[in-house]
Amino acid sequence: MPSKTGLRRCERSSPVTPLHPFLVHFALSLALLTGTSEFFPGLRDRFPEKGWRLTENAALLLLLLAVLTGWHSLDTLALQNVTLPRQSFLHRLLAIFGTTTYGLLWLSARRRVPALPSGSRRMIALAGLLLVLSAAAVGGHLVYEDRLGTDFMRTAPPPAFPLP
Repeated sequence: MPSKTGLRRCERSSPVTPLHPFLVHFALSLALLTGTSEFFPGLRDRFPEKGWRLTENAALLLLLLAVLTGWHSLDTLALQNVTLPRQSFLHRLLAIFGTTTYGLLWLSARRRVPALPSGSRRMIALAGLLLVLSAAAVGGHLVYEDRLGTDFMRTAPPPAFPLP
């Protein structure tokens, strides 16, 4: 039975759907850490150099994996003739642009592009933070308001003892 958002009951949206939230939350935490370190360089000093490099690599890798699993989930829903909310396109664009911006920051840190002044790196980091956080807000709306991709979740049984 379709609901008002077009999602059918008991229809699993994609095999990777449960993996997407896991990847997104780790990617966001690492992206926030690496992005804010451009404004507070003392954060980087608290990590060994190899550890910080690993953190930057993991942030970009997890952002890429989150984009890929999210893309796959939305495509799978579309193939199942589920009506996608308009915000899903915005969510996809923000996630892609945010990940691309972090890719530029990563390239700049590896000196694979000409050295950028610290002000330019900060502007790139700010743009990346705003894009990724905007994608997260829209993604939260898709999950909590539109119930997109949540059909595999089971509601918990009521508590044994009523809450006060």
